Amino acid sequence: MEALKVEPAMFRVTVPPETEITDNEWQERIKEPRAVFGLYAEDVLIGITSIILLDHEEAYLGQSYIKKVHRGKGLSSLFYKIRMDWALAKRLKRIRVSHRESNLASKAANQKFGFRYTHTEPCKWQDGHSEDVLYYVLDLI
Repeated sequence: MEALKVEPAMFRVTVPPETEITDNEWQERIKEPRAVFGLYAEDVLIGITSIILLDHEEAYLGQSYIKKVHRGKGLSSLFYKIRMDWALAKRLKRIRVSHRESNLASKAANQKFGFRYTHTEPCKWQDGHSEDVLYYVLDLI
């Protein structure tokens, strides 16, 4: 919830709004076909990410969030590694990911991990702005 409140510009508009979802609804959302991973500094949660199984061949990387004070340290690479390991363990053929066009950090990370740009689509974001989403794919096999 912190990520949605602190950085609404990084999240797409959803129905119902994610800030209105109950704890029980969140519990249902984090079950298979989704896997959720936390990033901790000692016993303090400093980041979160997910991956969603789309079908028996591919998954989609959910959005990630790392608290600002911990950014710029290469920690997002841990998120890519754990999600890729999860996909490989399920013997998936590909992973898809997307990001807001102006999110240059995500663009660089996606390219660093070998994702290939596929297309662009318009999108409405939680900060009230409309901006394109860039989509990428990574073939695992």
